[in-house]
Amino acid sequence: MDERVPIINMIWRREIFIMKKKCMAWITMAVMLGAASISGCSSKTETPASENQSGAAGEKSVKKENLRVITFFAGSDQWAPTWQEVIKEYMEANPNITISDESVPTAGNNDMFRPKMNADIAAGTPVDVALYFNGSDAEPLYESGLYVSWDQYLEEDSEWASSFRSTVMPSGQINNEQFNIPYIGSFEGLCYNQKIFDEYGLEYPTTWDNIIKACEVLADTDIIPISNSLLSPTCQLETMLLAQVGPENQKKPLDASWAGAIDQFKTLYDLGAFPADAATISDADSRIIFQDGRAAMTFTGSWVLNTLKENQDMRMIAVPVPEGAQGQEGAIISVFGSGWYMSKAAAERSDAALNFVKYMCSPEILARFIEVGGTPAMNIEMPEEAEALLVSANEMTANATAMNPPIDTMIPREVFNNLAKKLIYVCEGEMTADELLEECRTALSNIKAN
Repeated sequence: MDERVPIINMIWRREIFIMKKKCMAWITMAVMLGAASISGCSSKTETPASENQSGAAGEKSVKKENLRVITFFAGSDQWAPTWQEVIKEYMEANPNITISDESVPTAGNNDMFRPKMNADIAAGTPVDVALYFNGSDAEPLYESGLYVSWDQYLEEDSEWASSFRSTVMPSGQINNEQFNIPYIGSFEGLCYNQKIFDEYGLEYPTTWDNIIKACEVLADTDIIPISNSLLSPTCQLETMLLAQVGPENQKKPLDASWAGAIDQFKTLYDLGAFPADAATISDADSRIIFQDGRAAMTFTGSWVLNTLKENQDMRMIAVPVPEGAQGQEGAIISVFGSGWYMSKAAAERSDAALNFVKYMCSPEILARFIEVGGTPAMNIEMPEEAEALLVSANEMTANATAMNPPIDTMIPREVFNNLAKKLIYVCEGEMTADELLEECRTALSNIKAN
């Protein structure tokens, strides 16, 4: 046998041993690197969203996800352009998230919104996130069991919860559960033109006596004191009634205390406060009079502020309480008729839907919608460049001592319309406030009987 064989065998065994040691070293290193990688991923998953955010966009995930979202920010809706801007920005900041925008119009005869929501619920395929109505419209969503209650999420994020106005949150509750997150509301108040008051040396209409004084002085000038239609004085009736009777009596349909507010209409009418053709002029025409600077005051709502905001002399305040009335200073007519819903399926799948709602319900994003119109459900700071009218309206709603819903949410629309349209009869002395209220009570009883 070749004498080299034992030596060669020894060399082979040594080389094999060395190779085995090297392999074990590489395996050990691979295991350690894998463990570190897993540990790193685990830490990222467990990091709270508030500590791992990109601006207001929320927590990012490497997992790609599609979110189905529906709102009424579509068609000619005033907030539609802002909506398109913010969802585009969100997807740019979160490239793993795709927003499938299923928003459809809801205005007038073009209401595709409710049918789509109800169809999705009936099919058991709800969208992940919805900005949808509350009240009776929310009942099918609640009964379906397809949507979450927000109570748990608000408790877990107390900072987020505290950013909402406490007076607003009940509007999104069903059976004491926070079923939706209120977002943008409407409101009503008294708008006035500071320039006119200054020119005539009048105190601003922050008290009822100041309003009466302004009417007395301006009635003898070319300036109309109050530009509102008596053909359909909806906002004026709503706000003057609340100021006269207070938040509790306002919720008592056709209460005897309402007569005092109706009599205030006659007082203003006798002073010559309204346009000469107030009994026939439309709401739109009365607003144009005020917008053009031909009137000092108007009772109006948030939906028209966009047409007035360019005039830096315009301001909005809560209607002051007349002396001796039962009203509450700072109380306003305001309603939050919609809010954010999140499906249980989306919540169980990931945090993507929750993060998107938190993005939308951040003061910075909501402020951009309020620049267009409405009142915020959150405590927000208006941008420095915001118009004075919008700033004053935001202050009015932020400092509201009570927010009451409109009367026509408590009594049938036809009864309310009859009350509003026949105010002119009281103004002209053809019937008394008590007689008008009694007529409306009879109509209400007949409706209930049928």
